[in-house]
Amino acid sequence: MITKHIKLFLLLFSISTVLSGCWGSRGISDQLYIEALGVDYKDGKYIVYTESAVFSSIAKQEAGGSQPSESPVLVGKEEADSLTMAFRKLEKASQYPLYYGHIQVILLSERVINQKLEEVISHIGHDPLIRYTSWVFGTSEDLSEVLKTKSLFNQAPTYKVMFHPDIMLSRNHAVNPLKMQMLMRGGNEPYGSILIPNVIISQGKWQEDEKKPPTPQVNGGFIVSKMKSKGFLSYEDLSGLQWLTEEQKENKLEIPHEKTVVELLVKGYKITLHQPVKDGLHYTVKLNTKAFIDESVDEPSLTSLKKKIKQEIKNDVQRTYENGIKLDADLYNLTASTYRSSPELTKKYKLREDSLSEIQIEVVIVNAGSQKYKE
Repeated sequence: MITKHIKLFLLLFSISTVLSGCWGSRGISDQLYIEALGVDYKDGKYIVYTESAVFSSIAKQEAGGSQPSESPVLVGKEEADSLTMAFRKLEKASQYPLYYGHIQVILLSERVINQKLEEVISHIGHDPLIRYTSWVFGTSEDLSEVLKTKSLFNQAPTYKVMFHPDIMLSRNHAVNPLKMQMLMRGGNEPYGSILIPNVIISQGKWQEDEKKPPTPQVNGGFIVSKMKSKGFLSYEDLSGLQWLTEEQKENKLEIPHEKTVVELLVKGYKITLHQPVKDGLHYTVKLNTKAFIDESVDEPSLTSLKKKIKQEIKNDVQRTYENGIKLDADLYNLTASTYRSSPELTKKYKLREDSLSEIQIEVVIVNAGSQKYKE
């Protein structure tokens, strides 16, 4: 019996010597965690940027601990003739091994979007550690300056708008956030277009004690079709997208003639192609909204108020459509369903200024607040 126990012990001991363990693992402080990645292209060279923060400051804030006096931001920069070599040179210059598995933001320069978009996105997409759920932004600003901007209240850099655009852009904004997987899918479609949000550095909008820290802000977007840039449009030029969007939006609309501010909840829209198709593509767009009146000086009739709301939205939708046509871009993806059902029609006909033939808007006033309105 004792011999059996000895044999069993020797067997287990011999097996344990060849089992892998955690001897090669690294601690949290032994790696540099990249949270944002920037890529520029200038004078024939690729320039890569990385943004990192002190991991302990993020962990403390997530756990509800005390905040440090200031959350530092570390920005790395290196350039080379190829993206691969730029990354390798940056890794050699780092004081710690770089870890790309925590990247949440990919920031592309205007030059990259205009000249090297497909190549750069393809390269990033082949890295097994970089997630397709990373948020994608463009900028015409200096990438280093954008990455160095900090959050308010000395919070960790991951509290900036670029790290949670799905929350910040859901209200009062025409630009939707964009994930890399959406860019790779929508940007390669043979129809329609996709929008890369543009980030600028805003100065003086907020004041912390005596300081007015620069903060990142989305002010428009780059139009991309078939992974080629069609150009840039400002927020004002894209105002129609706040109404025709697949994302649920809550937008404020001011009716200037009656000094009324209305909050509109966009409930969705439907695109219909006029049949039969004879001399070109013609579409009708139907949009449904719910209105909540926030502020009003006058007491207009509900009928008059609805009419003005419809006209304001219609003007936005029509103006944005025309801005897209000037860039040869289908901003509303009107041709998406047409391509799937009748691809020969999208090959035969192109969108024209009159292709958006009719805009139908349904407005339901849910809450008029304390005001009394006439029918």
